[in-house]
Amino acid sequence: MRYQYGLTLVELMVTLVVLSIVIGVAIPSFQTMVANNRIASQLNSLSGTIAFARSSASTRPGASVTLCASANGATCSGSALWENGWIVFRDVDGDATVDAGDDEVLRVNSELSGGNTLRVRGFGGVNSSVRFDAEGMPRLPAGAPAAGTFIVCDERGVSNAEALVVSGAGQVRVVRDGLDHAGAAIACP
Repeated sequence: MRYQYGLTLVELMVTLVVLSIVIGVAIPSFQTMVANNRIASQLNSLSGTIAFARSSASTRPGASVTLCASANGATCSGSALWENGWIVFRDVDGDATVDAGDDEVLRVNSELSGGNTLRVRGFGGVNSSVRFDAEGMPRLPAGAPAAGTFIVCDERGVSNAEALVVSGAGQVRVVRDGLDHAGAAIACP
């Protein structure tokens, strides 16, 4: 007598139902994990850029280093929409404008992925640029210390927003579900 090995139709159907339930539970968790990791990665990139700008300012005497929103990677856009990209440049005259011949673009960051937004609060109300002096501290055009917050949001809104708070001394800290540099609640556009 020959034995037949395999699955019956009932066994196959039960296996497919169990598999579909497991996949139905796992996919939303995986999507949340991907979105959380995207925000964390973008904050890490921004934090690295701030650290680079601060260190560049302290190693380039006679000029400040400016971090500004830039859509083309060569000039400051003057926009508050930082998610389109940003640049770090040596700003000899401290005017937050890349001047041909004098200023030098040091680093270019491309736009954020996933439709995330990046907004800046503080720094004296100048939300399109942040200037660092030779001591690596954020400064206003008049020279006074400036603090501010960079806020990254995705389509899930403020409940999942994360931020980098830069103190007047240039120290950076990550904020989740908290307050910005001035004690106001973090908000998304």
